[in-house]
Amino acid sequence: MTNNKIKLAISIVALLMLPLFITGFENEESYGDTKFKDNVVFYAQHQDDETLWASAAILEAINEVGVDNVYVVQISYGTGIKIFNKEETFKNMGQMERYEYREREFLAAVKALGVKRENVVLLPRINKDSSTSFELMEKQALKFERELKSVTHVAHTYKLDWHLQHLKNGAVIQSLYNSGKIKDVKYFVKPEYMQEIPESERISYRVVKKEDKEKIRNACEEYKLIDKNKKREGIGYKSDHKSFKRLMQNYDSILHTANI
Repeated sequence: MTNNKIKLAISIVALLMLPLFITGFENEESYGDTKFKDNVVFYAQHQDDETLWASAAILEAINEVGVDNVYVVQISYGTGIKIFNKEETFKNMGQMERYEYREREFLAAVKALGVKRENVVLLPRINKDSSTSFELMEKQALKFERELKSVTHVAHTYKLDWHLQHLKNGAVIQSLYNSGKIKDVKYFVKPEYMQEIPESERISYRVVKKEDKEKIRNACEEYKLIDKNKKREGIGYKSDHKSFKRLMQNYDSILHTANI
């Protein structure tokens, strides 16, 4: 083979491989390969669930559809955890005052992730009952579906969790999907259940950009903050510090489709 033919062959191979190199670089800057609709709504059962299990997905949604089109709905009061009965600070507080401690952490964390305050819905603020209202969650989901038209609903898993409220959260959305009342759904799941999700139904998002990693770190820090003057007691971190530490090492979210 002449030198000219060798050079021509090398050039052709290089051109054929160029898309592979480009794709590789693009993947380094991406989170996952499953797209959202024009609007995305995340349903967090408890304060810190949105950060621990869905933060990378929230950032991907913001990058994909724009900050104006990403919403977070907070479902539960979150006052049933042990810390409220252990610490003297909360001894004589009623449910709403305890809830407000959790709400302050939550609002600061979703702000750190980049979610706009006007796109945050706090169901405990409109709940007329002392217990979690999944009826309100269903009504809110249907309201988003009706008003936003093109929307992806992202809830807790309805199948892979030991926490009954998380499962119920996902079941509300799955029921609406099965009945055709909402059209596009995804579910976030704790990483320890990842291997139980078939690969064909698994969606993985991992933050790689420095600025987005910083957003997740800042959100985690909001759940860690203790400041008496600001009425902050680091409730989220005290309740599940291991999950926060894991998140700040991996910067990921694991989701699954409706079909597992």
